[in-house]
Amino acid sequence: MKKIVFLAVLMCPLAGFAQHFVAGVRVTIAPPALRLEVVPQPPSLRHQWVAGYWAWHAGRQVWIEGHWTLPAAPGYVWQPASWENRGGVWFFYEGYWRPADAPDPGAVYQPPPPPGRAEIVETAPPAPIEEVRPPLPFPDALWIPGYWDWNGLRHVWVAGRWSARPPGYVWEDYRWKHRRDGKWEHKHGHWHPHDDDD
Repeated sequence: MKKIVFLAVLMCPLAGFAQHFVAGVRVTIAPPALRLEVVPQPPSLRHQWVAGYWAWHAGRQVWIEGHWTLPAAPGYVWQPASWENRGGVWFFYEGYWRPADAPDPGAVYQPPPPPGRAEIVETAPPAPIEEVRPPLPFPDALWIPGYWDWNGLRHVWVAGRWSARPPGYVWEDYRWKHRRDGKWEHKHGHWHPHDDDD
């Protein structure tokens, strides 16, 4: 499977280890003006608003409606999709979830619990994004790779992050399993006890 390579830069000095992926899709057609949206009341205080935007899919401009959604993982914020004009050529950058803060050497990343039932979809995940890791934030930090999540409508990228290592545990990466019936099942990342015999 072909990989898409995204480069990472620091967003600002205060952001510490926040990532911003800067690779985009190059097109020659400018996006239309943004549509006016009425933002409804949030379903809960945990929901984040993802504003509507023009995306580039299947060789054309497609409007993605704004919606409330829960973060893909605790401590993550939505990096909105954007368009950039460079000398008459337009670049589209897909939105993604990213860690909000610099990693804490005393805090172990705790993934959200998997849903009560298996996440099975018919749409194959896109090619994995090969992330450029920010510098090691503290000794013995563990890199947890980014992954494609399913938001109920489509795949969205969740950026990787550094984490402290819980003693006696190892990290099992997020992944998608292609089933015999042709569908895709999301296997959630998690910590599990280290087996010395492995």
